Amino acid sequence: MPASLYGYVPQCVKAEQRLEPRGRALAVWVAVVAGGLLFVASITGAPLALAGGHTFYAEVIYRGFRFACHQMPERSFYLAGHPLAVCARCTGIYAGFAVAALGYPLVRSMRRVDTPGRVWLLAASLPLAVDFALGFFGVWENTHLSRFATGALVGAVSVFYVVPSLLDLVCSRRWRDFFSFEAAREKREKALPRESRSSGS
Repeated sequence: MPASLYGYVPQCVKAEQRLEPRGRALAVWVAVVAGGLLFVASITGAPLALAGGHTFYAEVIYRGFRFACHQMPERSFYLAGHPLAVCARCTGIYAGFAVAALGYPLVRSMRRVDTPGRVWLLAASLPLAVDFALGFFGVWENTHLSRFATGALVGAVSVFYVVPSLLDLVCSRRWRDFFSFEAAREKREKALPRESRSSGS
């Protein structure tokens, strides 16, 4: 049976480097940027809400980030007299991710789904690991700035892995087929024994 026209991938182009539809790519980028900015707004909004007397909203945000961060006050930036919702290092990670997501289309095509080599992510994580290790073993006392900077580097580099992966997930034919009733029906028919199909017809 001939392959579907929509499933064809030119042999001269690697599958992980194919160009995706511009509309879907733009939607993925907008969603990633909106998510990153929402996290940053929540992190800085928690102390502002607390200072403004909106205790319930502030508590919801603080409790929500408690699952991802230790929230130690002495390791956090302060705003309006209260600590941010996460520590300085996590603030850097979220802020770096949001800024890199905003500038992503200026650096890389939004229609490509290939990711950089893992070595770049490991290299970006190395300064964070060194900063943490030096402070943990008492060799050097790291600062809010060093925690923020090393976290921002990891957050920024991770965008170049998150965005292409989401593009591949959302734009791939496999994802569309998952929600396609026609594809599901064909899959069930292929799974049935030949006798069952012939008796039902």
